[in-house]
Amino acid sequence: MIALFGGSFDPVHLGHLRIAEDIREYYNFSKIIFIPAYHCPLKESHFSNPEDRLRMLDLSIKNNPFFEISDFEINKKEKSYTIDTIKFFKEKLGYNPFFIVGSDAFLTLDKWKEPVNLLENTKFIVVSRDNTDFEKIKEFLLVKFSYDRLCVDNNLNLSETTVYFFKSRQLEISSTEIRNRVKNGKSIKYLVLPEVEEYIYARGLYR
Repeated sequence: MIALFGGSFDPVHLGHLRIAEDIREYYNFSKIIFIPAYHCPLKESHFSNPEDRLRMLDLSIKNNPFFEISDFEINKKEKSYTIDTIKFFKEKLGYNPFFIVGSDAFLTLDKWKEPVNLLENTKFIVVSRDNTDFEKIKEFLLVKFSYDRLCVDNNLNLSETTVYFFKSRQLEISSTEIRNRVKNGKSIKYLVLPEVEEYIYARGLYR
């Protein structure tokens, strides 16, 4: 089984990579596919262009045989709607895709394009560092969508669409922090891979 991991990745950092590896091991996925967005509809803009974000991802996953990148959203060169990506991969995989998303982003699902359709065709894996988010997500799904299939089981079900809650390790790293540190002339060592750090400085990103 394969899981999809969408996002801006602006830039991709060690938190993204470690969470993806933890999820792969916990659920026994054969592959994690990173899908960088061309333009996230709920964000005003990105801070680096799609080609740079794609290249930084490529540098980050090159030594992990279980990680892969899809340029599906970037090649469309338009706003990246998750429902379009899910439809594409559902046809390709032959089952409702598993889609990794952070709890903060998931709690805005009612603002996404075709959210009900998404819940019917996607097995979300919602990542949180805080166990209390389980109740927030449960209430959100019930109030907004009358949806009650939220679980913490790692026995994945291909025949039924379920939202899975994944408690992640504590890694206080964010792309926003990395961009700000570059802008302010501070070190980003040990927040991103050395190849990504070198690429950011060579390309003059986030200054």
